[in-house]
Amino acid sequence: MSDFKQKAWLIAMLSAMSAATIPLTAFAQDADQETTADQDLEKITVTSSRRVQTIQDVPASVTAVQPGEFLESGINSVADIIDYTAGFNISRDGGQRGRGAITARGVSQQGSTAVTAIYVDDVPMTSNSGFADGGALFFDGLLGDVERIELIKGPQGTLFGATAISGAVRYISKEPALYETRGSVTADFSSIKDGGVSKQYRGFVSLPLIEDSLGLTISGFKADDAGYVDQVDPVTGEVVMEDANEGENYGYSADLLYEATANLSFRIKGLKQKTSFGLDARVALANMEKEPMFDKLTTTTSFGSDELETELFSASMTYEMDFATLDATTSKVKYNNVSSIDYTSVYAAFLDMISGNPIGSTTSAPVTYDIWSDKNVSEMRLTSKNNDKYEWIVGLYRAEESTNNQQSLIGQPLNIIGLIASFPSEYDETAAFGNFTYYLTDDFDVTAGMRYAETELALRFIQDGLLVGGVPSDQQLETAHGNIKTYLLTARYRPNKDMSLYARVASGYRPASSNLTVVDPNTGVQLSQPVVEQDDLWSYEVGAKGELAGGLFSYDTSLWYIDWENFQTAVYFYGQGTDGNAKDGISAYGAEGSLLFNPGNGFTLNTSLAFSRSTLNEDEPELFGVKGATIPGVPKWRASAIGRYEFELSNNTEGWVSAGLRFTDSTVGALVNGDPTNPLFDVRTDAFAVADISAGIMWEKVRLTAYVNNLFNKEAYSNVRAISVDGVNVDVSGVPLQPTTVGLSLTYEF
Repeated sequence: MSDFKQKAWLIAMLSAMSAATIPLTAFAQDADQETTADQDLEKITVTSSRRVQTIQDVPASVTAVQPGEFLESGINSVADIIDYTAGFNISRDGGQRGRGAITARGVSQQGSTAVTAIYVDDVPMTSNSGFADGGALFFDGLLGDVERIELIKGPQGTLFGATAISGAVRYISKEPALYETRGSVTADFSSIKDGGVSKQYRGFVSLPLIEDSLGLTISGFKADDAGYVDQVDPVTGEVVMEDANEGENYGYSADLLYEATANLSFRIKGLKQKTSFGLDARVALANMEKEPMFDKLTTTTSFGSDELETELFSASMTYEMDFATLDATTSKVKYNNVSSIDYTSVYAAFLDMISGNPIGSTTSAPVTYDIWSDKNVSEMRLTSKNNDKYEWIVGLYRAEESTNNQQSLIGQPLNIIGLIASFPSEYDETAAFGNFTYYLTDDFDVTAGMRYAETELALRFIQDGLLVGGVPSDQQLETAHGNIKTYLLTARYRPNKDMSLYARVASGYRPASSNLTVVDPNTGVQLSQPVVEQDDLWSYEVGAKGELAGGLFSYDTSLWYIDWENFQTAVYFYGQGTDGNAKDGISAYGAEGSLLFNPGNGFTLNTSLAFSRSTLNEDEPELFGVKGATIPGVPKWRASAIGRYEFELSNNTEGWVSAGLRFTDSTVGALVNGDPTNPLFDVRTDAFAVADISAGIMWEKVRLTAYVNNLFNKEAYSNVRAISVDGVNVDVSGVPLQPTTVGLSLTYEF
């Protein structure tokens, strides 16, 4: 065990034993405040339990992030914020915005259906179908109009439903202004070492259209992300295009709030975001020792394109009654991911040969992926008023989602159809849920919750083209049905006003899914499951939150254990992949702790540490895994620290300096090395620690910040993929950390 890990383990154990560690006040600037005799202490309110509570009163592990300080320091992706969040993890598949998987605790992204639910306010953004790449795409809304981000750890099946088995991420937008106009505009420029220059412009304005009753917020951003990976010729290594992973991003939103009466309000919100790039940041590696094939930041991938567009429209109503609050929301979320890679050198001659055309007729052979989802959701929720005897929440939920995943290889200019494969799916879900909290005493309460859901996923498999014999087929595969119950039980005890102890038992699930058919090439016997059954996850957690020494320290610490049964995962038969269920389960356990030191003199120090361990319960032959094997994508250790010092330069000028350090341990790449029937090989990612610094001044309404991210230009691969179709020749690639980035941000607030 390394010296760092020995120290980290000691800190974790001491933190757990002393109950002195996720920061209750971390990163938040716009929280409600309460005053003690010694000093003013921020009390952050969150809605992770679907009612307004302070973090200390929530019987679960929740981190609330106010993104302003991160944005002004050049950290403008939710993936980077997750690096500073104990218990969460991000797998950067390609390194671009919205690509990869967000996970929490010992749960990794196994299978095609997402394990973490993404919400904008009360609108679910995550696809429930694995055939729309729900486990590989996520909504990155950090550059939008966001008041705070709530990162909720552990299964949230009762209140947030399917795909929340690892946790949930909620973007909470600020309500439009009803009295005074507010707004800001920001320009941000940065330069990447050995790369290009990024430019970002963002802003919003919120104004009352009718004072006290009608308010509107309009926001938008344009971000040109510089590249730092060069495309090279796969034979000679000569540079074909510099900074080939540069990207363009834009987004805009409108949010309208109408306070019809003191008790009745309506809110309409719409947004659109689009991100596009040529190549991603994945680089070519020469072998499983991760030696670069050419230079360190080069790719041999043929040039292509990738665009992800997301649209949201929602309408909600809130009606305050004497005994409860009625919330009703209806929403439509659409996304479309279109990508294309040039495979002319691989397939052009082959297409000419099987089509009977002269060799050389095909001059272009792109492989194109067109993936889209159209999801409509309605939810109605009744929440009792807070009181000291009992509280409750009841609700109804309805979701309908249509998706398609079309993949094609078409030779041009003769339009030779090598292959067209399409997987359209239809997902339906109807659910009812409720929580009931009873206060046995003023300081001790228990909560019981349940959700019942009926799900259905229907799938068609359509294919055509010369590669399948030129005979088109259209199959309606077996429909998957589910009748699912999820549960929640918590107990919370407050021995004093500065401490809260809790125990939590909760379950979560991913819905059953139809499955693509894989047959034995020798016998024709079907090897794949006709239906991938739902998986079920149970989490057991104890924790402590509170403040010490009159608010000098704020802490949040927890211990947890997870039992993941029948988990959905990718399986391979003769090198062909599909989804399936593991015969046995996964066991995971861990500890998390964060400590905020706030002496009240303008200095704050925020530290966090997380340990997790996730392994197979038994041998899993179809996964090529043995009992006790570590699950890919789960770092054993995560740690971070942020120090910030604010000071006054003059009567109307303030300054600050900030420094941050984030550490992520290495993870395995596959359960075992591949063989002729399993194309996956185990190549570990790198452990890495990255330092970030920033400094700035605030003069009246103008804020100027200078920052350096990845200060010491740490080189590491945060994601590594090793795959083979023959079990011998292995294609290895990795996603490198972005090199040192130096930037300047200027903001004008009004």
